[in-house]
Amino acid sequence: MKAMAILNSSLPAGVALFFNLHDRLLLPRDAAGKFCPFGIAMNKHVWVVAAAAALVAPVLHAQGFGLMGMGKKSVTINRLLPPTVNLNGKKIKIDATADSLGKGGDTLRDLLKTKLVTLVQKDPRFVLNEINPQTVLKFSVTNYYVEQWTINAKTNNARQAYRGKIEVAYQAIDVATNTALDSENLVQTAGYDPVANNGLSEIFKSNAKKAAAEGSENETRDQLVDGIVASMAKRIAPTDEPFDAPLPGKKLEPLSSLALSRRWGALEEQADKMEKLPKADDDSYRSYLVALAKEAEAYDLTREANERDLGKRTDISPKEAQEEFERAQKDLDEAGAIYKDIITLNPKEKEFRPGDARTDEAIAIYAKIARYKEENAKAQAALVAKAAAATSGSRSMPAAGAAAAPGSTAMSPLDQVLDFCTRGIDPDSIKDYIRSSDFVADAKKTGYHFSFSRDPIRLNETCKANAAVFQRMIRERLGSAAPRPAKAQP
Repeated sequence: MKAMAILNSSLPAGVALFFNLHDRLLLPRDAAGKFCPFGIAMNKHVWVVAAAAALVAPVLHAQGFGLMGMGKKSVTINRLLPPTVNLNGKKIKIDATADSLGKGGDTLRDLLKTKLVTLVQKDPRFVLNEINPQTVLKFSVTNYYVEQWTINAKTNNARQAYRGKIEVAYQAIDVATNTALDSENLVQTAGYDPVANNGLSEIFKSNAKKAAAEGSENETRDQLVDGIVASMAKRIAPTDEPFDAPLPGKKLEPLSSLALSRRWGALEEQADKMEKLPKADDDSYRSYLVALAKEAEAYDLTREANERDLGKRTDISPKEAQEEFERAQKDLDEAGAIYKDIITLNPKEKEFRPGDARTDEAIAIYAKIARYKEENAKAQAALVAKAAAATSGSRSMPAAGAAAAPGSTAMSPLDQVLDFCTRGIDPDSIKDYIRSSDFVADAKKTGYHFSFSRDPIRLNETCKANAAVFQRMIRERLGSAAPRPAKAQP
């Protein structure tokens, strides 16, 4: 009877009802008083099987994800969350404070900074430069504690454990414009969250590592430190978070096969065009596949744009990368709306909820990225305009290969590029200047021609990693070509 009750608890309502009836009312006994399995052993009770089929059939024919161990399928999707701000190739400085903590604050501050510096140094995308940075990562530890407490107090099962919390005010500051590229109050807890559990003796355990922290003060502290450093690192580097998404079977099996082969575009199109299933609950699984396809497509687009930022996809222009980012935003918005609709339509299906949570998180991150991009672009444009205004009235010292035209007071385009590099202007803004008509106008005013013997050296000394790209763009813009070798004299 206990075994049957446990089984019933894990089965759909119709199946559970069958077993209850079978166990209590319909199961026949033999001469020794033993139960006969399912009535099959006794011909006069064959009708029990028919009754079972009548009860189970609606459940077996209902649309869904299937039962564990009974053909339930899933697909692993690599979810890429982009960094809040792209610092690829930027010179970075890290500033840390913990003034509000008093005693012990300096030790904690130094530990956090050391761990974050180590992560930055290990990542080839970033350049650590404490003297002449382009971006400063600033964080201040505003709250930290680790405390001992008693689980199941005043009972025979009482035991001692540890819990803790750390809060950090984090910012990424662009040095050239002195504007915040990113800003957030980050929180990490370990062992137990007193706010979430209202002081009751319940433990929040998301994984084995978090559970282990409860038994040791040092492990709790390490978990808090590692967690908050990881939270800061995720804001400057893309994060891969693979997840398993269940796939519906039965009538939707052909569509699920498209998901298994990662043909997201075909899945979205065919699931959207497919005739709706008669029952609303069943049709919610078709809509689920549409949402899943849109979500997966958004992560693929994000990956392409991120690879372009890392220099791996030179075939993607900045404009194309921005368009892909905006399309990813649109796909996530639409996927999130569908997840919410099907949760309302079929609230009993718990497998719909993770998709809703994932898209909500991603939408918030993408919105923040878009906002900071817009704010930073305005700040960069204002800085470029200010720099141009400051130099427009002054006579530039003509560099070799960049002689100014008689009577000209304009700065040569090469000197303008070098000045932008010195001021820490964003490389994309400098590229925009080279592409603009202002660049050509400045070249004409100053009589500038690219010098193959001197200009590359000046670019390398001032613009560092971006020198080769700027040189190529300048030459193309001016229509320059390498000088032809002189013909040999007869």
